[in-house]
Amino acid sequence: MKKGIVKVAAILLTGLIMAAGFTGCSKEKGDSASEQSRAKHRIGIGLYEDSGPQVTAVKAFLESIKDELNLDYVYVTLSMTDEAVNKTRAQEMISAGCEGIILTMDSATEAIMSEAQKAKVYVAGYLNDYDVSYESIKSHPNFVGTVVDGRYLGHGWGKEVADRVIVAGHKNIGLIKFPVWAFPHQEEMDQSFRGTIAKFNETASDADKIVLQDTEELMFQPLASTYFEAHPDVDAIFGMVNGAEFIYPVQVATGRTDVKLYTAGFNPSNDILDNFGTAGTGTIQELVYSNVEAIVYPLVMLLNKIDGVDFEDQPAEADRVDSSQIIITSDEKLDIVREKSLYYTGDAADAFLDGKDVLALLASEGGTYKGLVKTVQTMSVEDLAVVLK
Repeated sequence: MKKGIVKVAAILLTGLIMAAGFTGCSKEKGDSASEQSRAKHRIGIGLYEDSGPQVTAVKAFLESIKDELNLDYVYVTLSMTDEAVNKTRAQEMISAGCEGIILTMDSATEAIMSEAQKAKVYVAGYLNDYDVSYESIKSHPNFVGTVVDGRYLGHGWGKEVADRVIVAGHKNIGLIKFPVWAFPHQEEMDQSFRGTIAKFNETASDADKIVLQDTEELMFQPLASTYFEAHPDVDAIFGMVNGAEFIYPVQVATGRTDVKLYTAGFNPSNDILDNFGTAGTGTIQELVYSNVEAIVYPLVMLLNKIDGVDFEDQPAEADRVDSSQIIITSDEKLDIVREKSLYYTGDAADAFLDGKDVLALLASEGGTYKGLVKTVQTMSVEDLAVVLK
């Protein structure tokens, strides 16, 4: 068992003991893989990119657990804008014999669910809020639930970044997000951040008051090169978008790396990470990403359905659950990520879970729904730090 799993096991010891208590009654419903080899199953994986560090890490993790679970996969790339493409990709996975499909986009969902139901295929989401479709599909017999990209609601992170900005002593802040129709919870982050700053300003001296600029909305394009000309006094930016991709390169190009960046997203490039915290230009002060291993939530839910074995504590409707995130706010936390995070290394040996751990989460193995949710919510940078002790 990996050191990362020792960590998870220590944190979840009580839950695992409780899960063991359900083993007898669960195995009456289905054969344990320890007693009988699991049947081969094919799972479709629809990602919104065809390359990059996250794709590399996802594939490395899934390939590392496939033998234990007796799986193979069909990978397709979804479109961020074209519903017809996404319906076609789903049809391709179904035609390829996939018994379950995992999707990262809430696009053409109604049509995809119709195709899945006709083909007796199950559907789940990964880092997918299903904001548009969730209410209409949560009771669908072929939808098994989704794990979202971090916390579903954005208020918490908005306040946390505002608190950091206040402590750091910044005085003029830019805010950058994507359109609300595409990412509604970024509006929650925006409003929570502004509310926290407004409360601080109520009692702050005139010299300490913080000025907030109007929020800049990006249409999935990098920040305009003229932004800093229009906002010359900005000394920090709260980026609700992936700032490593959409903001930081513009700072470099325009010579404004003096502006501190607190942002969502992550890029393992050393050109970026060498300017984090106190290193290099010290431009980037916060990075955030969701764990690759959170894909075990939809995978386990799909396999339970395919096996015909539900959890004893199965929710009545398909759920939408938060996942823990890696929130990097210091040099020390970045060092932990560089040494032991699957997202950074691309090495499945650094995953929080291995094949045996995922197998144990299945209902047929005595796993519980509570245990599955706890697992995907116990993968923070603090949890990762346990590996290094």
